[in-house]
Amino acid sequence: GTSCSSEDKPTEFEFQKGVNIGNWLSQSDIMDERRLQIFTEQDIELLADNGFDHIRLPVDEVQLFNEDMTLNESTVQILHHTINACLKHDLKVIFDLHILRAHHFLDEHAALWSSPAEQDKLVEMWKVIQGLLRQYPVTDVAYELLNEAVAPTDEQWANLMLRIVEMIRQTEKERVIVLGANMQNTASHVKNIKVPEGDKNIILSFHFYEPLLLTHYQASWTPLRILHFDGSMQYPGQLIPDEVYNKLSGEEKAVVEPYHHSYNREWILQVWSEAIAYAKAKGLKLYLGEFGCLVNCGEHLRLAWLKDVVDLARQNDIPYSLWEYNGQFGFANRWKKGEITNQALMDVLIK
Repeated sequence: GTSCSSEDKPTEFEFQKGVNIGNWLSQSDIMDERRLQIFTEQDIELLADNGFDHIRLPVDEVQLFNEDMTLNESTVQILHHTINACLKHDLKVIFDLHILRAHHFLDEHAALWSSPAEQDKLVEMWKVIQGLLRQYPVTDVAYELLNEAVAPTDEQWANLMLRIVEMIRQTEKERVIVLGANMQNTASHVKNIKVPEGDKNIILSFHFYEPLLLTHYQASWTPLRILHFDGSMQYPGQLIPDEVYNKLSGEEKAVVEPYHHSYNREWILQVWSEAIAYAKAKGLKLYLGEFGCLVNCGEHLRLAWLKDVVDLARQNDIPYSLWEYNGQFGFANRWKKGEITNQALMDVLIK
């Protein structure tokens, strides 16, 4: 009937300010006991004491699953230990399956998209992960199915997500599941996420690093590595003043050209606007699962950009999670516990 049963009420998963624990159980070659030092209960206390309410926890297949799909028991232990410590300190956890053997977010020809067997394997992996995590309260632990999908079409990723959601829902109706947009969680692709009819325990997610020229200036893994400007960039405003742009080599100009215009808070909101509208129309929460800026562009610009992103997220009721806690985008030292290396950056996030 139409009476409102408890099942019709969405799970209360209240969160606003978070941080990614990157380069730990993901994107890291460290698989030995040093992992136990990188992120500890002391770090969790530090985050909780400073007003963070959740972490996003990226975990790679190679850390969690052996090649034969059996579980890596030491990783499983770390996972349980970490989640329990977070819950003890009132931090919620979003478990993010980050990189698969068959899918990396920088590879547009990942095997996952061309191989039905790999798609079946991903569903199977989630069955196993669900078995590990379903013991935790639905108000405290959420599942994020895959980081930054790069499927050939939005529809292909949307359909695979539906398959995994359907599998999870067979036994967990109330678990919060985070669905990310295709093409590396780009805001403009959020509108093509398919939401299961009537499922309110879904969060839609996007990531934001635009303009890349600012956030990833000189980053070694990008074409921006060749840039060394004489003079600094500007934000807000035209990133590269014309007098600097005009002196660039042809090669540099080609890299800079896509970013050769003005950026400000209004521009950012415009980029997000379709995603915000889609989430509203679906009655779902929108989550900024990653954003961050390297220090290379200059501390002043970095903080100005971060502040605009955080302010806009707050104004639009979008929970957010910085990339990252204790790596090169972050504000803490992974080997020295309790040490804030960038108080100003942290303050922008928690003020």
